[in-house]
Amino acid sequence: MIDEPLSLHHNGTFASNYIEMTTSHRNQPVHLPYFVTCFFYLLVWFVGGMCFTVFSETQLTPSENLKTITSPDSTSFYLSSQVQVIHLQIHDSNLKKMKSALPQRIYVPATFRWGNQTIENVGVRYKGNSSSQPNQRHKRSFLIKFNKFDKKRTFLGLQRVALDNGVQFGSLFSEQLITGILHDLNIKASRCNFAKLYLNDKYHGVYTNVERIDSVFLQNKFVEGGALYKVDIYDEQGKAGANLRWTEQLTHSNARLGALFEAKSSAAHTDAHDVLELISKINQTPDNDFDQVMENTIDMEAFLKTMAVMLFSGAFDQLTGWNPHNYYLYHDPQSQRWHYLPWDLDVGFADNAFRHIPVISGWNAAWPVMGSSPSPLVERIVDNPQLLSRYRRLADSILEEYFHPKVLLPQVDSLYNRIKDDLTGDPFPHRRATNPEDQSYENIIDSIKDFIRRRYDTARAQLDDPGTRPKIVKHKPHHDHGPKPGKSSADDPTGLHVTSSSSSVVTLKWTDNSKNEGAYIVQRANGEEGQEFRNHIGQPGADIITASDISVVPGGTYRYRVYALRPTPAGPKGTGVSNTITVHVPNRVK
Repeated sequence: MIDEPLSLHHNGTFASNYIEMTTSHRNQPVHLPYFVTCFFYLLVWFVGGMCFTVFSETQLTPSENLKTITSPDSTSFYLSSQVQVIHLQIHDSNLKKMKSALPQRIYVPATFRWGNQTIENVGVRYKGNSSSQPNQRHKRSFLIKFNKFDKKRTFLGLQRVALDNGVQFGSLFSEQLITGILHDLNIKASRCNFAKLYLNDKYHGVYTNVERIDSVFLQNKFVEGGALYKVDIYDEQGKAGANLRWTEQLTHSNARLGALFEAKSSAAHTDAHDVLELISKINQTPDNDFDQVMENTIDMEAFLKTMAVMLFSGAFDQLTGWNPHNYYLYHDPQSQRWHYLPWDLDVGFADNAFRHIPVISGWNAAWPVMGSSPSPLVERIVDNPQLLSRYRRLADSILEEYFHPKVLLPQVDSLYNRIKDDLTGDPFPHRRATNPEDQSYENIIDSIKDFIRRRYDTARAQLDDPGTRPKIVKHKPHHDHGPKPGKSSADDPTGLHVTSSSSSVVTLKWTDNSKNEGAYIVQRANGEEGQEFRNHIGQPGADIITASDISVVPGGTYRYRVYALRPTPAGPKGTGVSNTITVHVPNRVK
């Protein structure tokens, strides 16, 4: 079992291992190692976790005559009613190599076993931003790549298998609930089910077994070929392009657009100029022509349905919600239309996310515009009477058929009962890392059910009586609520410098001068001057002297500084900041 780390408490208090304290909202003793872990996980999100870049993979080109281990039919592997059992054998030295390389996620050789099939020399790495933090202690996700070391090898026709940890808002249940509804609505989405993982013959817990969106997915869902792009937000500035909003900067920096929309198929363009054409149509088409132009440009029926499903499920971390994140764009060469492909749907069915995103009250089912920077595609749909009316008709039907509590609550129970016994022996905490109030999976299920009931009641009332369009509430990360540097003293870190820099990672090092510290905070500002510093990377633990920034833009410029956090009776207090350094990130090598 992996121990819980020393970290920060979610409401700003601080303590060390094996201390109990009383919380102000419960007035009960809480064992601090878990509670402080929760705060640090939230801290990672607040100070930049949402903008950590995912390391690029080689573009996927459909291969002819791929060497399959068995019949190239993965249907049985993704049967929703099945709980798969997967074994991974990874040599101890390679496990250490994977962890020591973080935040970079490197592949190591492993042996994969499922049923009576054993495949040696596959590639395995950690997957996802939450699993990339070197000091986090919760369950890490895995990506298994069968053709990493043998380009012609597949498993059941699949090139990759993803095992998601299910530690966020929707736990292990959100992904299956949402994708099941999408499939029933004939919307292209990943298949998934549960899987029990055994790592070196030791039970490693329950995971969500999620189909990857890649060239195999395209072959199964669409015609062969077509451009596939994955959105990849590097920083706050990147959201302007990722939410499909037109800015003059996009026309002057195709390289930057190519960084935001990463080419994921051989037909995709490294500069994403076809995505730029899509953004231009979304933003610059005259109002009178918008519905017809969009009908010819985008699979509008599927997108309107997806808008409704994301809203009713509370999947806010999408283009259609609070953050232009977690989606792919695919251009079908046959229909010449774009398809929006949502992914990473593990953040659903939770209200007041991060304590400041009002998922239910801030996301009106009749006027579905939400977020700090709503996508112009969603805004113009709501502004267009024909498209808005069409959306509402679809949303009304979807709400009753799929999200009525009488329909959805039994599905939640069914999923939980399917893995209830397996969860009992899961070696990791039976809690969501994003929800410190959890005490067990029973709490998680109760919370999800409560969301479903309240979301249905609110959405039903809103669709029955839309009223006038409400004002958009701008939801922004509460950077002010996090830790702050203190006054300068001899305890301030010194000698901050860069030890290595590439187009995707900047690694920093400094001298630790503080005593009794419990964490370090790296702050970052964009550009050489002018922009304010914000908390960017949280590093829990004493005597920390390094950190890696994996959310940099190739060719970008940043300023960095660092400070320590120490426990006090009034909560964590920051030391003064270190020296400030300016880093020019190299461009990608073509």
